[in-house]
Amino acid sequence: MRRFFCIVFTHLFSLILYSQVGIGTINPSNAAMFEINGISNGGTKFGGFMPPRVPTQVQRDAIPAASTDIGLLVFVEDTATYQIWNGIYWESIYTLSTHAITLVVQDFDTNINWNYSLNHPVYNMNNDIWDLVTTLGPGTTEIDKVNGYFLGCRDLDNPITGTNFLHEIAFINVDISSIINARLAFDYDVFQFDNGDDVQYEVFYDNVSQGVTNLVNGTGDFTIEGTVTVNIPNAVTNVRLTLGISQNGDTDFAGFDNFRIYGE
Repeated sequence: MRRFFCIVFTHLFSLILYSQVGIGTINPSNAAMFEINGISNGGTKFGGFMPPRVPTQVQRDAIPAASTDIGLLVFVEDTATYQIWNGIYWESIYTLSTHAITLVVQDFDTNINWNYSLNHPVYNMNNDIWDLVTTLGPGTTEIDKVNGYFLGCRDLDNPITGTNFLHEIAFINVDISSIINARLAFDYDVFQFDNGDDVQYEVFYDNVSQGVTNLVNGTGDFTIEGTVTVNIPNAVTNVRLTLGISQNGDTDFAGFDNFRIYGE
């Protein structure tokens, strides 16, 4: 038996060494050693190639590139420049004419400069969860749009709260006068919200509500994930956001992450 597994492993390893490799395709081009297909889910989902990114040229210079590493490619974020190693030094091959400037971020991990308040103190007990978490407990592997720490919601109608009321996270005002074409965005991942399980958000321009937007009106088993992006008029000076969740039961749950305001 051990000899059999050794033969199988050797065969698979030889395929890795000598065959074309494809991601998102089982038929990579014969002209390519490595091909990434940007189309999946029967042509309904699309993606691109994200090259390695470094924050500044200081981090770029920490890459131990040698004379044999000609063609090594990185994207330097602070200059918005694609750079390639020519064997001697880094050479700029393209600089974006416009790139996003991020004013505030709250990802509950390392980017936490957009302050907020919660309308109920956090709790996490017996699958009753209103807390910053990395997991929502058993049976929650479906939550994959959010990562690291995120705002987790599970069975918000429980003995701790006493009733099924709207749980809210409210972010403080942000002065956006230093950028144009500003956008507010956040990521969400909702699993099987049913009757009475709702998600809504409210954006304020200069402290004036732009109305409540219903992201989820729970009916049946409502499962959805994605990113909300709000385009902010250039005449606005200050922006803030309130997100509200109403939910009952521990077999349905949700996560929210990567709240941010950015522009150019």
